[in-house]
Amino acid sequence: MQQHTKRIQMLANGKIGPTLFTLAAPAIAGMLVMAIYNIVDTFFVSLLRDTTAIAATGIVFPIFQLIGAVGLTFGIGAASVISRKLGEKNYEAAQEAAATALYSALVVGIIFSIVGMIFIRPVLLLFGATDSILESATLYGRVIIGGAAFVVVNMTVNNILRAEGASLYSSMGQISGAVLNIVLDPIFIFGLNMGITGAAVATVISQGFSTLVLLSFYARRRGMLTPLNLAYFRLRWETYRAIMTLGVPTFVRQILGSISFGILNNAAGGYGDSAIAALSVTLRLFMLLAMGLMGFAQGLQPLAGYSFGAQRFDRLRQAMRLSFGVTTVVGVLAGLVAFISAQSIMQFFAPQDPAVVTMGTTALRLMAVSLVPVGLVIMFGGIFQALGDGRSALLLAAGQQGLFLIPLVIILPRFFGVDGVFAAQPAGFVLAFLVGLVLFRRVHRTIRTRQAAVETPRDEPAAPAASAASRPALSP
Repeated sequence: MQQHTKRIQMLANGKIGPTLFTLAAPAIAGMLVMAIYNIVDTFFVSLLRDTTAIAATGIVFPIFQLIGAVGLTFGIGAASVISRKLGEKNYEAAQEAAATALYSALVVGIIFSIVGMIFIRPVLLLFGATDSILESATLYGRVIIGGAAFVVVNMTVNNILRAEGASLYSSMGQISGAVLNIVLDPIFIFGLNMGITGAAVATVISQGFSTLVLLSFYARRRGMLTPLNLAYFRLRWETYRAIMTLGVPTFVRQILGSISFGILNNAAGGYGDSAIAALSVTLRLFMLLAMGLMGFAQGLQPLAGYSFGAQRFDRLRQAMRLSFGVTTVVGVLAGLVAFISAQSIMQFFAPQDPAVVTMGTTALRLMAVSLVPVGLVIMFGGIFQALGDGRSALLLAAGQQGLFLIPLVIILPRFFGVDGVFAAQPAGFVLAFLVGLVLFRRVHRTIRTRQAAVETPRDEPAAPAASAASRPALSP
């Protein structure tokens, strides 16, 4: 409880910069770890000097993202319930949400593993596997999907830990798995001569280890919650509804992202395995930055939401300005590095295939010029969610991944060939940024209107502030 009280005090009175970065750092670390798992696999697989193997990891990547989406659905949904219930001192409901989310995630993860391994080949074909890639993708994907339960439980427990203030421990648990993966990849791929299958085995073992580290926090009774206690696992509609209220929008955003990767893989497949391999490396590097920015947005959300609910609009504006500034600077710097170093980066991942290097250089440069809009779209979505405007957040994500991307993938290649495939994702983000800007202007007007309503002339006494419970969330 002391940790929870400190967190509330920080949200209410802490300096904006330190508060924002304190909240964001563990979230950034956790999100980056998810991206690093895939970057590490791609790097060590690239040392096999096999374009087909690199392309195979790209085919499986959206499936890995989909597995993570299931974990985020339970984790983020439960974290929202837990935070509110702890604030209300309703510890029984917080315990029930934690245990229900954990055991439900475990069951769903096991089902996902079984069904995924049985139907692995049709799933891979759906996500763009060509005949030449299918065998390697099956070897890699069957193991990755077989470990789905670890990923789902990992993401769920990670968010439960953050909800009760144990963000540092959650980050350490995630990082420990990433470090182990870096150690195990060369051992299994080269030392045991398992090839691409070894990369998958190393990833699953690392995910399992990370999950056990996270669960050990509760096994040693170090937290306020006891989600491992089966007595709190209850199949009640009210609990699931509360968890899924925020969990489902997260799932929709993540699944649309996975589908978009599948669409791009299918489009690139028409230009050969080298095109899929180039796209695979580019999307993994892009996700490294994007997931870091998503972590930053997760850090912004509690500060923005608390400030809005407490009618501290000055703090809300400061937090948004700082977030936009940081995102813009990061986008410009990362974009410059990626654009200038694109060829060297692609040679590092695919030295054996000049075609991959050539196409990948173009793909990476196209993505580089869109990194500022990408970051701002992510921040817009985080702000909408923090202020209770779930429909705008969902519209923004659905627009980029569906409304814009699918037509662009169909239209652009007709005029620009394979470069049109590579340009579809960046162009979709630019269009999504324009939509987000319109939506944010409306939200900003609402903030100004509410600020004007609560401000009073200096010579008049201030009216008592409404309680947080009596103030409705921002509606579209």
